[in-house]
Amino acid sequence: MIVSANVLAKLSRLRRVQILALAVAGVGIVGACDYLTGFEVSMSLLYLAPVALAAWYAGRWAGVFVAVLSCLSWYSADLAAGNYYSHPLIPVWNSLVRLGFFLVCSLLLTTLRETLINERHLARTDALTGLYGRRAFEEKLEHDLALAQRLKSSVTLAYIDLDDFKGINDTRGHGAGDQVLQVTAQVLTKLTRRVDTAARLGGDEFALVLPDTDQAGAQQAIAHVVRELHAACLGAGHEVTCSIGAVTFCDTTVSASEAVAMADALMYEVKRRGKGAVAYNLFANAPHMEVAVL
Repeated sequence: MIVSANVLAKLSRLRRVQILALAVAGVGIVGACDYLTGFEVSMSLLYLAPVALAAWYAGRWAGVFVAVLSCLSWYSADLAAGNYYSHPLIPVWNSLVRLGFFLVCSLLLTTLRETLINERHLARTDALTGLYGRRAFEEKLEHDLALAQRLKSSVTLAYIDLDDFKGINDTRGHGAGDQVLQVTAQVLTKLTRRVDTAARLGGDEFALVLPDTDQAGAQQAIAHVVRELHAACLGAGHEVTCSIGAVTFCDTTVSASEAVAMADALMYEVKRRGKGAVAYNLFANAPHMEVAVL
């Protein structure tokens, strides 16, 4: 099982042209065996291996190409082996039947893979905002925390809660509430780097993970997010503030769940003090908190 997993992992890292080359080579090997064993022993089923390889890892058209190539290989090997038919169209018909079988298998595999990829994407992203969902966010945070510890660098986690969001839903309707959430997601996506992670954790709660970002860098980045978010919400006709707890982890060992709990508690401390502000905490040898009014 371990060997199979390693092989699959290596195949997934290959480029499409490399996969296609392997599939074509596989067709050649099966075709040679088909010829050497003669027409009395059928090798048709073995052609499914290169067809499946191309369809799964290289895509729909690669699978179709290898299916056609497999059909031609079988037809050529059958004729070269000296098989005699009562009518010259019989081998043509047989090859077309095999082509249909190969094509159906290829198209089913590509459809299945596309479905799996889509389901995996939906499981990892929030349907309304398109941001990471909580599970994918925690996996990414765990990775960034471990990497920061190994590299002796800093990583900042910001927990963002939209203030009085329930009032928007109650007074303007859930459509307006959804618009605020989408605007928030757009701002977070626009202002984050490729290495950053923006996520919706549920309801009106969002999170940002900023790798290789110390407290000074976090303050600058989060202040920019707050300004842009306020302007974007005003542009959409909503007066929205937010409470943020931002914890910078520097050369320390902490799990993703512990990091989220710290940032969450810091955010609720901001709400307790009156909302509409950002609290910063440096978590290293000795925690230190600063609160900035938005």
